[in-house]
Amino acid sequence: MFLISNVFWGLASIGTTFFLHIFFVTVVLGLSVIIPVFEIIGVAKREENFIRFARRLTSYLVRVDLFAGVLATWLTVFLAAYWPSLLYIATNVLFYPISLAVAGIMIAIVSTALYWYTWDEMSRKVHIAVGLFMSAGALMVAFGMNSILALMFYPYGVKTSTALGLTFFSSNGLNPLANPVFLPLALFSWFVSIAMASLIVLTFALFRSRNGPSDEFRITVRTSKIIGIVFSLLGLVTVSWALMELHDFSQYVYQQMADRGFVSIVLILGISAFLFSILSLSRRVDLLFAPIGAFANYAFLMFFEISSNTARYPYIVVTGNTGIPADSIINPMFSIPSILPLAGMAVIALMLGTFLLTLYLAFYVFPVDRRKGTSDGAL
Repeated sequence: MFLISNVFWGLASIGTTFFLHIFFVTVVLGLSVIIPVFEIIGVAKREENFIRFARRLTSYLVRVDLFAGVLATWLTVFLAAYWPSLLYIATNVLFYPISLAVAGIMIAIVSTALYWYTWDEMSRKVHIAVGLFMSAGALMVAFGMNSILALMFYPYGVKTSTALGLTFFSSNGLNPLANPVFLPLALFSWFVSIAMASLIVLTFALFRSRNGPSDEFRITVRTSKIIGIVFSLLGLVTVSWALMELHDFSQYVYQQMADRGFVSIVLILGISAFLFSILSLSRRVDLLFAPIGAFANYAFLMFFEISSNTARYPYIVVTGNTGIPADSIINPMFSIPSILPLAGMAVIALMLGTFLLTLYLAFYVFPVDRRKGTSDGAL
């Protein structure tokens, strides 16, 4: 029997799932924006290689999106059972931004499937329009979901009450989308996701261009580099904005981060990610700094997420220089058996192994044929 509290297991399970989930949804968001850009450039320049590359990336996007969705479901069900007050926040106080995110999920799922399965089945302009819906859906999801984090940092538009041993949240009439912490958080998640995905795509294109004669990869390299540089810079700008808003409206979180040196580390990681993306411009070292830049952007994103959220400890919602402790809103009727967290971790490991196997199949066993632009039986 494990002598560890349910709060610990709850946070550990959510942390593990979130760590994996955020990586995959970050890649999904970035690819959902980048892929239509390549197709648009291909049409504008009448360059078929851009369109072929977009088609290839869409095949990989479908696989990553499926796994990200599984983790999202896992995370949502656990949160609903363990912290019902958070579910109450999402369905009451944050009804509109969460509805926007749910609508984005539906738009993204349908448009991604339609985008993939209708290559060459509809006019190019209509197909691009479907791709733009795919991009919009992915952006809507991140935009709406960041309202939850913003509320935890600064409960703008929220009042609290206690009943039956639970802490409940209700609206005080203010629009949660006007939360000053919200917009920089949402934009930061957008920009870093696009930067990271573009540098992953760049790494893939560079590797394939130097190990084969195809122009499909060589011709898309410059565009990937430019996207990576621009959005790495935007990520640095928006995280600086977010830190300023935390300083003004969530003093407890900002002070905890500053006292531990986390504010400085976040900015250093952001500057490093931007510099690595610039270094990828050099043809001599681009294959080295493209993956380093992708990893730096991911480290930048994750360190900010982890450091800012752990800075709330022991509170789950911060109110000025104090807050609402996490254990005060736990479902008192929900107890986690000691075996359940270990079983959960094993299932997560199994899902991750399965996903890596599907990626291996996608890249090496059933790759998209560069001449036909279709998969050799993968989908």
